[in-house]
Amino acid sequence: MVIEKKADFGVAFDGDGDRSIFCDNHGKILTGDKSALLLANYLLKKNPKSKVVTCLNSSSVIETIASKTKSNVIRTKVGSVEVSRRMLPEKALVGFEENGGFMYGKHNQVRDGSMTLALVLDLIADSSKTISEEMYSLPQSYTTKDKISCSKKEAEKIIAQLKKEHKNYNTTDGIKLIFDRRNWIMIRPSGTEPIARIYAEADSEEKLGNLMSKYIKKVNLILDR
Repeated sequence: MVIEKKADFGVAFDGDGDRSIFCDNHGKILTGDKSALLLANYLLKKNPKSKVVTCLNSSSVIETIASKTKSNVIRTKVGSVEVSRRMLPEKALVGFEENGGFMYGKHNQVRDGSMTLALVLDLIADSSKTISEEMYSLPQSYTTKDKISCSKKEAEKIIAQLKKEHKNYNTTDGIKLIFDRRNWIMIRPSGTEPIARIYAEADSEEKLGNLMSKYIKKVNLILDR
C-alpha cells in the first residue's frame, strides 16, 4: 500500500494501540528498535544532555546516538513496566522496548502508539529527508530473536554453564554475553511460558547469523547433558 500510494511511510498498531510498527517510504518494515532509534536521534538533537531508558535487549546503537548529544542511556530488565518505573525518577526524555513500545517523557511515561505516530510525523515535517534516508544516516546494526522450549530449571542450567564459559556478561535479566560494543547475545527465561527467548545484535548480517546459529546449538547441547 505504501509503495502503491507513494506514501511517506506506513504504520500499524497492536490490538490496544500502545505499540506501533512503521515501514519506510520503500515499504521496508522497521523493527521496534529501528523506529525507536530514529525517534531518539531526533528528540535528543532537540533536547541534548537528556536521559534514555531502555531494556537490556535493545540495540546498542542507542549508546552511540546518545553520546553525540552528551545524553545518558539507562538499561533495565525487559518489560514496559520496568522502563516506565525507571523513567519517572530519572526524568527521562525517552523510553523504549525492542518490540515497538515507545515512551515520550514530556507526554507520559507509558507506551502510546498514537503519540509515537505524532512524533514520526513531526520528524518528517522537520526533515528534508525521507524515512529511509533518515534510517541510513544512523549507525548500521542487525538484530534478531528466537526462542527455545525449556523449563525454568533448564534455563537456570543454561545460564550457569554460560557464566562458566564467558567472562564478560550481565545477569540482570537472564544472561547477556557481550563480545564487544556492537556484538552480543542475550538469553532470557520467559516469566509466563516454558521457553527462553534469545536475542542478538551484530554489526553485519553474516555475524548475526553465525552468532545465533552458534548459541542455539550451544544451548541445545547444554540441555542434552
